[in-house]
Amino acid sequence: MSRVLAIDLGTSRVKVALVDATLRVFAAAAEAYPTTVDQPGQAEQEPAHWLRAVAAATERVLDAESAVDAVVLTGQLPTLVAVDEVGHAQGPAVTWQDSRADALVEARLTAEERRRVAAVSGAPIDGRYVVPMHLRQAAEGAPEPATLLSAKDYLFLALTGTRATEPSTASGYGALDVDAGRWSAELLAIWGVAEGLLPPVVDAHHVAPLAANTLTGVAPGTPVVVGAADSVCAHHYITSCCGDGIAVIDGSSTVIMTELDAATPRPTDLLVTPLVAPGSRGVELDLLATGSSLGWLAGLLHLTPSGLEDLALAHPDPAGSAALALPYLAGGEQGALWRSDLTGTLAGLTLATTAQDLAWAIFEGIAFETVRCLNRLADGSRRVLAVSPPDSRHLRTAIVAAAWPGPVAALAEASPSVLGAALIAFDALGVAVRPAPAAAVLPPDLGAAYLTAAAERMTRYFEAAPVLSAPRLRP
Repeated sequence: MSRVLAIDLGTSRVKVALVDATLRVFAAAAEAYPTTVDQPGQAEQEPAHWLRAVAAATERVLDAESAVDAVVLTGQLPTLVAVDEVGHAQGPAVTWQDSRADALVEARLTAEERRRVAAVSGAPIDGRYVVPMHLRQAAEGAPEPATLLSAKDYLFLALTGTRATEPSTASGYGALDVDAGRWSAELLAIWGVAEGLLPPVVDAHHVAPLAANTLTGVAPGTPVVVGAADSVCAHHYITSCCGDGIAVIDGSSTVIMTELDAATPRPTDLLVTPLVAPGSRGVELDLLATGSSLGWLAGLLHLTPSGLEDLALAHPDPAGSAALALPYLAGGEQGALWRSDLTGTLAGLTLATTAQDLAWAIFEGIAFETVRCLNRLADGSRRVLAVSPPDSRHLRTAIVAAAWPGPVAALAEASPSVLGAALIAFDALGVAVRPAPAAAVLPPDLGAAYLTAAAERMTRYFEAAPVLSAPRLRP
């Protein structure tokens, strides 16, 4: 039976899994790596840490009898890795959480240029894209690289010696013609960047042989499939297993994605991303700080994120809580609100506010922000497929279901991106896949009082956000 080794180079850790053609996971492992945040807006990682984490996780997954027919990649984006002529990283990787190039974009592009970048690339642009990240580094005196890569592209280079990207990851550079699936001469001219600085754009099923001495336990020459962006892989898995719907994928960020109908005009104020099938496109809205927001509050209350969810679920009267949390702790949003100036805010606090009020408020704020995104993508009749890790109590999904008029399915899956990448690999190998549906779960009962109050509470949230979170300028 065919098996593939799927590698998901995520925001805080790498996940590696050995998967068969029924999408059964035989073994899985994860290894974390740190993010440097010493300066305002900074979020950097060391590519060498990625490679060590991949090696360690792979060693834990494979044994002497493990047969690997292919390796496939997925990962975080947009993340910049500048490499030299021999493929070595020239300093730390700048992750998608890094906001230091926002000011450069504001200063460099005119209103018309910003409109053209959005129209051609499919993304309302800010500084969290590979090309503007590179331009900020260049302005600060960084050496000229040979190639600009994203995180997954860099791992593909490290494993195969091949410089390449694919459309979903290329859309994170800020220079892709999203309709044509190739680099845009117009956008490169706007940025002042030569096309030779960017890798070739290939199909997600593109294969290169594994180089010797790059992945212990996997034979040299094994096909390495370039794969796709983590959000696109997750959407690919969910829709392949569960059918049509709007996918809501919880993780370090929350991704809300649906396929764009070919007959529907492409929106110019939302992120349009290429999907796995050649020529297909989706609309993606990202809530950047959901995981970090929950982690922040859990840390303040000396809890784990799961403990924070338990605390919220134990609230005796969530419908009566006045606390309001606007969960923009990453310093911006790229969901239905595409603004880099938004900041997280707590409102409605009094001396009677409890830890349970705060816990409920942050889960509720994330859920209502998710519904704001759903409202941008469809009317209330569309089915929502909400995927959370198996250890989640699915509180966010329950609140979304209380506020969204259409059907909402709660699904438990630890690694939808890994499984979506595995689907791509089996397709590249010509192996038929018979995936089982993701496990459906029953969200918690929120009680009649909250269900009655949910619409009014969401209206209050929408009226307050983003006004309360916009920075106040000194006179």
